[in-house]
Amino acid sequence: MQAILLIQTASPFNQAKAREALDLALALAAVEHQVSMLFQDDAVYQLLPPADNPTDKPAPLKAFQKSFGLFALYGIGPCLVCQQSLNSRGLAELVLPEGFQRADSAQIRTAMQQADQLIRC
Repeated sequence: MQAILLIQTASPFNQAKAREALDLALALAAVEHQVSMLFQDDAVYQLLPPADNPTDKPAPLKAFQKSFGLFALYGIGPCLVCQQSLNSRGLAELVLPEGFQRADSAQIRTAMQQADQLIRC
């Protein structure tokens, strides 16, 4: 079993890339790899709650947090969120999904060193 760190950098506005990265995490975990995640750069926007949309129009963004609920079932973790990325995007006080944790540069470096493989998505 390999320890794989998926480094997500894609915003939810590029839905194909962000969605494919989540699908990759689930697929790797399903074949018994030890998968952890790092949300960095614009990927932190995936952590925003779905926009309130009082009209009958579909929400502008995919509700990524529904997929995050599967992480515990598949044994994916830890799920790290780059604090510097949050700060630089005005999201320093964002409430993170359950099981996600903020990480500084030292914690990110440690996670990268502990992984057998790094995959940047």
